[in-house]
Amino acid sequence: MECFEARFINGSRVRLIRNIRNDGSFRDTAKGELLVEEGEIGIIRSSGYFLQDQVVYQIYFPDIEKTVGVRDNEVIDSELPWIPCQFRSLEQAQLTMSLKMRGEIIAKKGDLVEVYRVFRDLETGGVEYLVNVANERIWLDAKVLSLPQKPLHIQGAISHG
Repeated sequence: MECFEARFINGSRVRLIRNIRNDGSFRDTAKGELLVEEGEIGIIRSSGYFLQDQVVYQIYFPDIEKTVGVRDNEVIDSELPWIPCQFRSLEQAQLTMSLKMRGEIIAKKGDLVEVYRVFRDLETGGVEYLVNVANERIWLDAKVLSLPQKPLHIQGAISHG
């Protein structure tokens, strides 16, 4: 079984990239209740392993005075630019530009698309979304999507008429 090295040392300042909810470890908080919001900055107090192959950190979040265990893939360096995750799986997003594939426009600026997956690069902090456009699944940078305003056309909508 391969063990991975911790990316951060004790005392490092890191930013949480996912909401952390109570898994039952915090007795004074209901199971499933939000403990720490994504974007919060904390300080690593120690590191270890979870299930023998996943790096986990004990992180103190000074602004909310809480210490929680967080997996390595749930934090980025606090110095990286913070790009909040605007969408979750199955949510609608609006294109900020038209998209072309193989020389043809497959979606127009303003079209709505459905988000399938979210990916955050742990080295750069960048966010990409996997969306369905013209029956293709395409990774798009966060800058290409915005919160839905006034839809011009829903990409991939099925008419029931």
